Amino acid sequence: MKIAFKITVSLLAGAILLSSCTKFLDEKVSTSYDGSMSVSTKASLEANMLGCYSQFSQSGFLSGTFCEWLLPASGLAHWNNTSALANPLERWSCCLKFTRFAQHPEAYDSFTSFYRTIYRCNSLMYSLESSPVDEAYKKEIEGEALFLRAMSYFYLVRLYGDVTLRTEAPMTTDEAYGPRNNFWEVYCQIVKDLDKAAGQMRDYNRMVSISGGNSSGRVCNYGAVACRSLVYLTIGTLLAHPDDNFWLTDRTPDFSEIGINTPSDAFTKALTDADDVILNGPFELCPSYRQLFRWTEPEDWQLKERIWAIPRSPESSISGSGLTMWALPNHYMGTADVPNFGRCHPDRWFFQKWCGRYHGTKGTGTNNSNIYVSCPDPRMDINLIHTSYIGNNNATMTCYPADNRIYNKGATILKNYGFPFYKKYYDPTFDNSVGNADFYVMRLAEVYLIAAEACANLSSSPSDSYGERAIGYVNVILERARKSTPSGAPAAEPADWTAGDFSTREDLINGIFWERCFEMPFEHHEYFDTHRMGARWLTENIAKPKNIFLAEPEQGDFTDAGASYDGYRTLYYGRDFSYDEDWTLVRKGLISAYPQNELVYNPYLDINTHDPLKGQNPEEVFWR
Repeated sequence: MKIAFKITVSLLAGAILLSSCTKFLDEKVSTSYDGSMSVSTKASLEANMLGCYSQFSQSGFLSGTFCEWLLPASGLAHWNNTSALANPLERWSCCLKFTRFAQHPEAYDSFTSFYRTIYRCNSLMYSLESSPVDEAYKKEIEGEALFLRAMSYFYLVRLYGDVTLRTEAPMTTDEAYGPRNNFWEVYCQIVKDLDKAAGQMRDYNRMVSISGGNSSGRVCNYGAVACRSLVYLTIGTLLAHPDDNFWLTDRTPDFSEIGINTPSDAFTKALTDADDVILNGPFELCPSYRQLFRWTEPEDWQLKERIWAIPRSPESSISGSGLTMWALPNHYMGTADVPNFGRCHPDRWFFQKWCGRYHGTKGTGTNNSNIYVSCPDPRMDINLIHTSYIGNNNATMTCYPADNRIYNKGATILKNYGFPFYKKYYDPTFDNSVGNADFYVMRLAEVYLIAAEACANLSSSPSDSYGERAIGYVNVILERARKSTPSGAPAAEPADWTAGDFSTREDLINGIFWERCFEMPFEHHEYFDTHRMGARWLTENIAKPKNIFLAEPEQGDFTDAGASYDGYRTLYYGRDFSYDEDWTLVRKGLISAYPQNELVYNPYLDINTHDPLKGQNPEEVFWR
């Protein structure tokens, strides 16, 4: 399989090279090779499909850039400076505007990688027409190609709004470029692709028998339905906040082509898909949340909660990830030295938010009496390293929010240990290497939360039928969380919700938002979730409360050898920093700026024109 995959990649690379040379020649070079060898057998089709998945996985997932560079822009995480990177301040400063600038060094890589996936999928579907393989088999492959194309566009449209839409493989480099399409046209194409994909992709049992099951990274037909439910939910939230979202008021999104005219239409479709997956799909919630991130037993890679997981094992054809080593503390559990450790941290405010939501405990020591130091929700200790941990030579290291001195040897080191760390992708094989922990793109717990949010948006109050249904979906997730203690004895928190816990439907919607954050931290969802809610929501629920937190007294004993570090705000953001509290300013960061390289290379775009269909994002919704 790997040999066939390598041959296929080489053939595709050769085709790309040939096409890129044509514009320099008076006549096109003729060739007797028509690409038929790469699709002549079932094995070659499978190899091509693996190539598409491999390319998709490089679009910010395996590299960790989605979590490292987008998560801080959600306002729920902190990126830690490192001198090993070029222009680290530029990489971080745009996150404080909830966005990525046009010249952000990571922006173009993920942009081009998604388009490479789209190109591979389009090329494969074009080649299928001449393949001698039986039609039923080709339909399955086409379904997966449509699925990956749709999901590549889903990430692009959420990042950049209007993007160039291509549904056929370009024959020359000139054909590869084009103007930006309206974002609603892109969403409509995504839904149409997923509709067709869900009808053609393999069912779960056939996917397991042919592709290797949940550990393979391949997706079955119900995976397309699950992802479509998230697409519908996203459309619904965008339409529910039209006046303060990323497009200007002189544009009217038109989703009628896919049967959506109101937010309720989109939420109803999201709920229908989510219910279908929950009631009729082949997936099952893992009995213990702990097992999802255990990474020690063979069955941990075959859990039926996995709707779509990207393999990261060194034995996989799509290995290679900096995510684990960039999240863990240095020498965690006696592992090797990692120079760029802890580059992305859970934000202190997020830590306090989680503890406060589920009745955490405040410190009783001299230096931590004003903050939460623990949370009875078992998921926190599964996801995060906090207070202390075992480091090099079996030594106990202290980190936020310890009462005794947080480990430090000067301001630079203190910045690493002054936060909790993410640990969910640590496994015993990790030692400054890839490790064996996979990356979840979608799992069944998210589908329950999609159903809950759709119901909440369709409700008029938390106590009506839709509100009660929303609470019921969430309680399934909370019950599983309580059962996830180390001993297996149920915890008291997170307790089941009741309608009386929420005053309005908006309170319920917000509660479900935060439950998404507590159930799936560091699984690349936070940025997309905060930004789809609109600028006013982001201002009231992230910017303003976080500014209040930054102004509160710092945890005590923040000193080292007589040198005083004047608090969290000064050490990490600058003494006078505060998030923008004017929603019209926050609105400018709701989509990332179009990558500078694309503006330079794409002849259809004008770098000097603030026009979403020609060049940069509109001036009113764009920082730089």
